[in-house]
Amino acid sequence: MITHPKVHKNYPEVYALLWLTRNSEAAVGDYLKSYGIQQQSIQRGMHLTVYYARRFLPGLLDYHHKSVSIKFNISETRFMVLAPGGENPQREYLPSQRSVGIRLTKRNVAIKQIQELRQEMLSLENPESIGHRKLSTATNSAFGARHYQPHIKLLRPGNEVDRDLNMLGVAFRKHFSILEFGKYSILTKPPKQRK
Repeated sequence: MITHPKVHKNYPEVYALLWLTRNSEAAVGDYLKSYGIQQQSIQRGMHLTVYYARRFLPGLLDYHHKSVSIKFNISETRFMVLAPGGENPQREYLPSQRSVGIRLTKRNVAIKQIQELRQEMLSLENPESIGHRKLSTATNSAFGARHYQPHIKLLRPGNEVDRDLNMLGVAFRKHFSILEFGKYSILTKPPKQRK
């Protein structure tokens, strides 16, 4: 049976990530700058988290990456503040003071492929590996945010965008039709060492 550290911050971490191609990331960055957003506020290494866990998963390689070609349609994306409930405008969430990204809706053409990759990770979970938590599903996560929403962080806090993200969203969807993920990575981080 696998045992795990009892201190929360000493757990290992597992990430499964889809990275935008260099061309897609550069195009997004150029567009956001043309919209008036400063370079330092634009996220570098834009990616979508397919899966996250704070446990070792049996059968998982320490590091794995592969080239992919997964296109997603921008018409089925929506801008959101990256905070609990951030998909809905809330008075206490100022987009300019928080990270901002786009979430892929359930109707996005990439969802099927994203869920196939997610299912591969979910199949590694078992009660021994994740403890007392409920196993993750296609829409729920045992770790991190409870409700899984595929999203990509585009802007860092201090980005100076308007409170109404719909304005940026409409312009973004008008400018882009398709963007692409070009790499899939599975990364593991060992437990953090306490000082």
